[in-house]
Amino acid sequence: MNADKSRFEATVAASRADRARVRKLVDDKRWREAEPDRARMALYTAKRQRRTLPSGGAEAIVGTDDLQASWFLPAGSAVRRAVGYVESNNAGIWSVGSGFLISPDLFLTNQHVIADALAAAATQVTFDREAGEDGTMRPTTTFKLDPAKFAIFSRQEEFDFALIALGSKTSGPADVADLGYCALSDSDDKHVLGMNVNIIQHPNGLPKMIAVRNNVLQHRTHRTLLYETDTEHGSSGSPVFNDAWELIALHHFGEPFLERTDEQGRPIPINVNEGVRISAVFRDLSNRLQLLPDEQRALLNAALKLANKNNSHSGGKRLSPPRPSTDSQESLVLRQDAAPMTDKLPTNEMKIAIPIEVTIRVPGASTAHIGAPSPSLPKELTRGAEKIAIDRDYSNRDGYNPNFVKGVVFPLPEPTGKLAKQVAPLRADEEDAAKGELRYQHFSVKLNKSKKMALFTATNIDGKRYLDIDRTTGLVKDGAEGETWYSDPRVSDAFYLGQPFYTAWSNLFDRGHLTRRMDPNWGTAEQAQRANADTYHLTNCSPQHFRFNQGTKFWQGAEKYVLENGAIAEDTENKISVFQGPIFDDKIDLWSDDVQIPSSFFKVIAWKGKSGIKSVGLVVDQLAMLSEQRGSGIKPGPAASVNVSQWRVAITDIESRTGLDFGSDIRDADTIENKDQPVVGEARKAVPVMSSSDLLPRLP
Repeated sequence: MNADKSRFEATVAASRADRARVRKLVDDKRWREAEPDRARMALYTAKRQRRTLPSGGAEAIVGTDDLQASWFLPAGSAVRRAVGYVESNNAGIWSVGSGFLISPDLFLTNQHVIADALAAAATQVTFDREAGEDGTMRPTTTFKLDPAKFAIFSRQEEFDFALIALGSKTSGPADVADLGYCALSDSDDKHVLGMNVNIIQHPNGLPKMIAVRNNVLQHRTHRTLLYETDTEHGSSGSPVFNDAWELIALHHFGEPFLERTDEQGRPIPINVNEGVRISAVFRDLSNRLQLLPDEQRALLNAALKLANKNNSHSGGKRLSPPRPSTDSQESLVLRQDAAPMTDKLPTNEMKIAIPIEVTIRVPGASTAHIGAPSPSLPKELTRGAEKIAIDRDYSNRDGYNPNFVKGVVFPLPEPTGKLAKQVAPLRADEEDAAKGELRYQHFSVKLNKSKKMALFTATNIDGKRYLDIDRTTGLVKDGAEGETWYSDPRVSDAFYLGQPFYTAWSNLFDRGHLTRRMDPNWGTAEQAQRANADTYHLTNCSPQHFRFNQGTKFWQGAEKYVLENGAIAEDTENKISVFQGPIFDDKIDLWSDDVQIPSSFFKVIAWKGKSGIKSVGLVVDQLAMLSEQRGSGIKPGPAASVNVSQWRVAITDIESRTGLDFGSDIRDADTIENKDQPVVGEARKAVPVMSSSDLLPRLP
């Protein structure tokens, strides 16, 4: 829901002079003079010294609290697990934010994130949506909310909170006890003006991040705190902490204001943020306590009495169970011209990987990347140096040609229904950017922005002009496979899986070609070499089990078999068109962190036969293989039995399972409709592919 920021903006304007005073004192390393309430300052200082100094020690350091005790990072690492990513989709109104557990039973966020009980019932909360110790994504755990059990809302004009009972777990390895909580307190020793604050958040729907250091608390009202720190859309509902990781505020608003100037007097935008004081939330909840039914009163009373407690937990790289997919990219649009958040930082920032990404701003410091020693990771199976070079002048790519087969038109598959909204657009300066077609040499790719892999690839194959390409050098005739894969600058890399994913999950998956490496390798030597290299774009890659190619020889050879046995009309010069891609099924698909792994892949081959248009649909299933891990990065020996289900199926079945429309010509020409073919299953025609001859019926 839209937040009313008028009172916030009024507070920012009214406090400008006070905040400038605090900022000046901090800049002058006199931050301890910023707090006007000296009794509060004394309590805060005494508590801090008990935590950080030896008995009888003197604190000689001046300036803000940039020097922290050794427990600061692990304590923050522990408390961050209670922070969750909130997704609410109520009656078509989609909103995202952050929130956190205040007890094992109750979850707190903003009321402008979850407006009421109806919205809460349509909300899911995902925990551990973050990078792990090795920089790769951790397994996530998702819970529903249960407003029928407990729900209290405070309007955004008052305290802007929604406190709701945590519901049932829908997926993931973590239990509530693993996540911990951020206890509420109304004590007066948790904050003073001039100190730094820390905020754990999901900015712009990104994985969990922490803003720490140089985030100064500048103003206090009876209801709110104002502070400068980095927040974005999606940070609403985040917890704000002091350096002891005690909860001091519920973040709810943030805006850039031009309040500072540079050396030339030009205004500098700064982010002024407002959080609702936790003491104010605590007192409001306490006042409501006696008005609640017995069961709800017991839940709230238990939460208000909790002492801070942190739990730690580590997760392994394992697939999580099936769960409903959320096509969040449909509503949360990434800026096409923005660089990835981790690529470039201002020169006064550095990033530290603890188990989550932390942004630290240090005045006058230069950029640095610091990482803890990486644990032993599954190694990638690579062979030799990569010599294939990508031609970065994409203007010479012809892409898929619908008129490639003489006398017929095989158009690109058309995404239908909700799937049409998931086509990833190209960058704004690309031609027909909204259509999302990435044209390569003799093939094209369209990406599914929510699944982060291809919707489909479409390839033209010229059997008469085919050239054999060396897989190492990329030149005509010689060698073995190269291993370097490339990004495509024409589309945001947020829309497809990158190398870090395949590195992290190399115990299960290879980088699997969709358009096969050899299929577009025809034409002149230059064209064939360019086509071969183009198949090594990550946009043409999908997570396929490492034994996939061992068990799918009929699937892998289907194009060649059609070229040799498809009774292709002579006037077409042995040309065919091939479409392939992943098949997603929420009921059975497993998950790699936040990536839904397709259990199946489809292939549709179309050509002009001697008696007219012909087509065949194939499906291969990798689900049964996903329980086997490669282990320790050692190349596996031959399996005793690699059992991959391969089926020839009706193209209408592929359409219903993918949401793609292949057009009436391809659909009507399906060879599965041959009356001599068996029917397998209850309502679907399917032929188990046990030999190459099963790929096609006997064609006239």
